[in-house]
Amino acid sequence: MKTSSAPILIIHQGALGDLMMSLPALFSLRLFHEGIPWTIAGNPETLSLLDHRFYAQEIVSIHQKEWAWLFQEEKDLPDRFQRYLSSFEKVYLFSARQQELMIRGLKRAGLEKVVWIPSLPDSEKGITLEILQRGVLESENIPWEKSERYIFPVPEDKDEAGKLLGRYREEAGGRPLWAIHPGSGSPHKNWPLERFLETAEILRNGRQVQPIFLLGPVEQERSLILNGTRARGWPVIKEIGLPLLAGVLSLCAGYLGNDSGVSHLAAAVGVPTVVLFGPTDPAFWGPRGSAVRVLSPAVPCAPCDRETMRSCPIKACLKDLDVQQVLEVIGALLSN
Repeated sequence: MKTSSAPILIIHQGALGDLMMSLPALFSLRLFHEGIPWTIAGNPETLSLLDHRFYAQEIVSIHQKEWAWLFQEEKDLPDRFQRYLSSFEKVYLFSARQQELMIRGLKRAGLEKVVWIPSLPDSEKGITLEILQRGVLESENIPWEKSERYIFPVPEDKDEAGKLLGRYREEAGGRPLWAIHPGSGSPHKNWPLERFLETAEILRNGRQVQPIFLLGPVEQERSLILNGTRARGWPVIKEIGLPLLAGVLSLCAGYLGNDSGVSHLAAAVGVPTVVLFGPTDPAFWGPRGSAVRVLSPAVPCAPCDRETMRSCPIKACLKDLDVQQVLEVIGALLSN
């Protein structure tokens, strides 16, 4: 455990899925620097999951104009921004690639200790993100800590989620709710919507759980998903902030979804999670946890590269996963 009380700056460059995959490293850092104030710079919407929720005491947007000065070596940093940066004892920079220009800018501000931590696995070399990040932390004498949960909704998140879910719980007649997220950041990674709907119908008719569908801004742009779920009369929760979404997931009996940031969030909250993989490789991109079950197809062409994934007209990898397989895995989780 670190004994200094000087604040720590974390910079995270990446989307929701990238942040979720880096949670074990952030969790390990938070335990090592227990009691020391943290500021996390990045995308405020994504980082709201960490704001005063175990990790950060302050969230700042890296898109503010001051941060651009870090990439302009020919100019001096503004005095006020330099004083702000120099108030931190150490910086941990999470990014896909080593940001040499940014690192030099941080050091120009007086930060001698800048630790770069990769935020993506090296699939070309066959190195998982855990191996990469754990290696960096252990080189800094920081123990790697594992947990069954990495996201911690506060009581306000759960209270708001409880109010949102109240009507659906009442309609469920005492049955637990099961969240289904049929989308992702790419339609090429999605299990056919009809199979999600069929799975939900069987679960409801079997009176095991009451499925509810979650849709984000990306899925809303795909009217097929929105219209398809509503046409069948399914409860749909859409356009809610990430802290509330974490609260909703924490109150569900489990979760079913594709390879997506939301699936990683469900796993990080600690609920039983079933994730369906097709063209992407779960060895590198899959969520981890004792309550996580990953289903991937036994077809020779999967996983494939990004270009093949986008141009493939067959999507045999996703079609190879049938409803019965998914139901068996969900049933096993419900019986535990």
